[in-house]
Amino acid sequence: MTRASRRREGLLRAADSASPGDDRSVPAGAAGRLGYLVKAFPRVSETFIINEVIELERQGFDLRIYSMINPPDPIRHRLVDQVRSRTTYLPNPLWRSLGRVIADHAWLLGRSPRAYLSTAFRVLTSRNLDLIERFGQAPCLARALQRDGVTHLHAGFVHSPGSLAWLVSLMSAMPFSLATHAKDLYHSPPALLRQKLAAAQVVFTCTRANVAHLESLSVGPAPLRVRHAYHGTALDRFQFGPCERSSPPVVLAVARLVEKKGIEDLIRACALLRDRRSRFSCHVVGSGQLRESLTQVIRQLDLDGTVTLEGPLDQDEVLAWYRRATVLALPGLVTGDGDRDGIPNVLVEAAACGLPIVTTPVSGIPELIEDGRSGLLVPPREPQALALALEKMLQSAGLRAALRVNARAKVEELFDVRQNARAIGRELCAVMAASQRPRGGMPGSESVLHSTHLTR
Repeated sequence: MTRASRRREGLLRAADSASPGDDRSVPAGAAGRLGYLVKAFPRVSETFIINEVIELERQGFDLRIYSMINPPDPIRHRLVDQVRSRTTYLPNPLWRSLGRVIADHAWLLGRSPRAYLSTAFRVLTSRNLDLIERFGQAPCLARALQRDGVTHLHAGFVHSPGSLAWLVSLMSAMPFSLATHAKDLYHSPPALLRQKLAAAQVVFTCTRANVAHLESLSVGPAPLRVRHAYHGTALDRFQFGPCERSSPPVVLAVARLVEKKGIEDLIRACALLRDRRSRFSCHVVGSGQLRESLTQVIRQLDLDGTVTLEGPLDQDEVLAWYRRATVLALPGLVTGDGDRDGIPNVLVEAAACGLPIVTTPVSGIPELIEDGRSGLLVPPREPQALALALEKMLQSAGLRAALRVNARAKVEELFDVRQNARAIGRELCAVMAASQRPRGGMPGSESVLHSTHLTR
């Protein structure tokens, strides 16, 4: 056995034998350098990405972050200060860095002419505008990866980041993995999605519902390794504790103001609650494209002073709202074009804090919230059912007490960020080591699909 082979086998043994309490389950740099690709970093609505990066660093991964755009968010979570890895921002829009873009395309064409030209033909004949734009960025990312010594690229989403990782792999043979969550999975063109999934060394997804969807896809003879791992939350930060007594009681929603979050249904439910003489105030934390139309609905229903759109807040401010609120409401739905949530991270955070929850059984939500045990579930798009559930929750302190205890227990069981990120780290460690082996196939490549639950 060569020295390199002994090093790779030792790496796999170290990852497999790491004790549950040992965060540094990956020797620093032993698996090579990991590139972590996202659309925008840091993004205020994607604290789960920040958490995962922090935990992978804690395990000892040598990490570099690559962001397709510089995020426009005006809010910056204090959590970002814990990230040690350097972030490289790719040219966007391309014309602003045209000299660099042309130079990087020329570099990759000279390095891999056949792969470059065949990929260019595939992209240009696809007539997919996003894929064409990703092709423009791909040589810039490929050169940055080569310069930084990255040996494996992980795309945090399957849509645009996944397309970019796939194109880089086609042209430079860079091994890559994917993660998929919600909109990025259900909004991706099926044929393109299958190609990306089949090319990835491993695919992570955050709900059992997503696993079932992935299993329904026909990917042909190419091996597809699916690994299930829930998004985790930092249990030491989102601590279970007594909620402050607010007068009147507070109904809280934390969500982007987009259709799939069902905020208009919540506003209409608030009108019904008011008409039933319930005392409460409703506060919606978040920003988005529907803010103006939701403001109009509030005015039309004469809810000014009862329902308030608070705008975007940082995580510390959101945590304060969790403590202040009486119940969290998130009536998510599936939009006409198929967009939906997986398990909204706000539900995990609220449950960890002991905030009782009313939500809908959409996608993976029932994997966290069991109706009548860890929260209340109502049908989507039914404001009247939502109003009745909120009224029931507001009127019964005993119900709230029972639900919050069970919800926290579920989070501790399945959504501990350190436990879940450790499992992801072990899998990444394994595929990174395996990709350095002599040719002969990935372990497990004999099966078309192999899905595994990584947590616990």
